[in-house]
Amino acid sequence: MTNWMRRAGDRSDTAGSRRYRVAFGITSGLAIFAIDTFTTLASAVAVLYVLVIVLAGDLGSKRIIRATSAVCAILTLISFATSHGQDLESQATLRLLFSLAANIVTTLLLLRRVGDEAALKESEHRYRTIFETLAIAIWENDFRQVKTELDKLRERGIVDIRLYLADHPDFVVDMRKAVRITDVNQTALKLMGVPSKEEFFRTLDDFLPDNDGGFAHFLTGIFEGQTEFQSETIVRSRDGRLIPILVALSFPKDGSGLDRIQASIVDMTERHQFQEALETSRQELEQASRAAMIGEISASIAHEVNQPLSAIMTFVQAGTRWLNRQPPDIDEAKLALQDAVVATEHAAQVVKRVRMLLGKSKSEDTEVTVDAAISDAVQLKQKELATDGVQVSLSLMAQGGAVRGDRVLLQQAFLNIISNAMHAMETADARTLSIHSSLTDDGITIRFTDSGAGLGSIAPETLFKPFNTTKPNGMGLGLAMCRSIMMAHSGTISIRDRADGPGAVVEVRLPLAADEAVPLTA
Repeated sequence: MTNWMRRAGDRSDTAGSRRYRVAFGITSGLAIFAIDTFTTLASAVAVLYVLVIVLAGDLGSKRIIRATSAVCAILTLISFATSHGQDLESQATLRLLFSLAANIVTTLLLLRRVGDEAALKESEHRYRTIFETLAIAIWENDFRQVKTELDKLRERGIVDIRLYLADHPDFVVDMRKAVRITDVNQTALKLMGVPSKEEFFRTLDDFLPDNDGGFAHFLTGIFEGQTEFQSETIVRSRDGRLIPILVALSFPKDGSGLDRIQASIVDMTERHQFQEALETSRQELEQASRAAMIGEISASIAHEVNQPLSAIMTFVQAGTRWLNRQPPDIDEAKLALQDAVVATEHAAQVVKRVRMLLGKSKSEDTEVTVDAAISDAVQLKQKELATDGVQVSLSLMAQGGAVRGDRVLLQQAFLNIISNAMHAMETADARTLSIHSSLTDDGITIRFTDSGAGLGSIAPETLFKPFNTTKPNGMGLGLAMCRSIMMAHSGTISIRDRADGPGAVVEVRLPLAADEAVPLTA
């Protein structure tokens, strides 16, 4: 009702203003006609009719402009005929022609302006309709204050913006509050569960979760002069629901228009649900396949190793009897022990065949940028981290550092380490995970530091043994798989308690990529 009354009031004001302009235009036209007709002024008074035509042009109708122009031209001719009759004085005629020319030129200009304004309004209406009905959520942001603050940092001599943002997290929070939301479309309202534009969030900080790390990347890109940004992040709807989204921003190269930067938002909820369902199915299938494989391997080992073990036992017993004779038969005992050695070698070959079976699939062998693989792993775990309230601090300083190996295997290792850290912090009040990478003289070092309970009385080496787990539903293969992956990449992995407080540190060391690829071994 309030909005209807406001619109009705606006229409009333507009109608009243039109009436005043029409009345003023008619009065002005009659006054000009009277002066031009009944006075002896030797000047082109009729030129003043252009004021009446301009007033008609404000009404925004080509028909009204043409009619007003025609009436003014007729009044000009009537005044000329009344004042001069048949006496076509040259100066009076020139003033007549000049007045009519001014009338025509003004009319043409106004008609062109009205046409341009109509086309502009139509274009604005078309694009506004597209904006409001687009299936993608869009909201406009005002980044002017952010740009001003980043320029101040540059003037202060700040060069490494990544390091500055890592050392000053409060600056990132302040900049989130500085980005104002200026407009949104209907899809954005529906996505965020907000009934109207007037009730929409005012700044980015209103709906970004506290552990969001994507905005710092945007600040880095703006500082470095990038114009295109795309990232996956999580936003918080009005009812507190966490929504995974894909956001894309585009900044003008000349730095103008920062008050109306449009962000395109795609809801990734259904895609993530599909991925989670697919991942669940994959894990169930993998677990079933693993159980079947373990059963087959166990049966194979039992069948293949049983015979050489029996032979070893027989040869050792025979050798023992030869040695127990009086006097001992050393030659026969040597032969029996040699046969036991042959049987032992056969058992070793059985184990080797089993290892070949487990490692029969070939691993991909390419150059892998470690920082990018870590970022991708954190991104894949973003939703779980946010749900568990884990704050992630990334300090990826191994820029350009690459290793030779399988990207999927390395990423899986990082995912396992992050998952173990999350499980270790389930009972912690403050849950933080710090991931730091750096280049060293002999390779790349990555440290995963959590705020969990630490190792306690558990020996670090036992955690890397297969089927050794501290989790109720665990299989004890996570860290064991990590060690196998690192060994396949000529790297190492270790775990220890933190020295500065509760928690554990998992340290991974990998060699830098060499000129020639080294095949991965199972």
